[in-house]
Amino acid sequence: MYAYVAGTTNNDINDEGSIACQINFLKQTNVDYDAYFIDTFSGLCQARFQLQKLLMIVKPGDMIDVMDVSNLTSNTRELCCLLNEIEDLQITIFSDELEMGMSNSREPYYVAKMLCRADMVTMMQQALNCKKMCHLTHQINVRKNKGNKQITQKDYEVYKMLMNSDYKTTQQATGLSRSTLYRLKKRIQQQ
Repeated sequence: MYAYVAGTTNNDINDEGSIACQINFLKQTNVDYDAYFIDTFSGLCQARFQLQKLLMIVKPGDMIDVMDVSNLTSNTRELCCLLNEIEDLQITIFSDELEMGMSNSREPYYVAKMLCRADMVTMMQQALNCKKMCHLTHQINVRKNKGNKQITQKDYEVYKMLMNSDYKTTQQATGLSRSTLYRLKKRIQQQ
């Protein structure tokens, strides 16, 4: 059996989020753990490198003891990934609150897994909607600014050539179509 602890670095035994409190709790269970894996959080970083290390060494049938199951993940995506790993590795995660694993009733496990997937689908749908909205906003801005293109020096040179000759000669000299030359002429004249 392995013990996993994740939390803040303060040494207050009364603070349930502290590592000291969690280690104290696990020692009171009088279980002889093969090893303790401890992830320390500081600031915004809540990476769980020790949990990943632990999941690489466990074997089917092993147990991981934690004080609080919520210490295993920070968001639904991580929870969904962890549930899949528990299923693949055939291990059990144990705490006073609950036992997550393959040996007990699978119904709560699958309900949790479905909730995680539903939440993940919702997040993906929101991200897709956000991308669509950004794309549409960009398209609207492009269409609004389409008529407000900047006229370059080259455009003025083509216009001057058009005013001194006919469309056919200007087309041959510039390689632009008649309609493009007409639009350029109108844009410059409207200024």
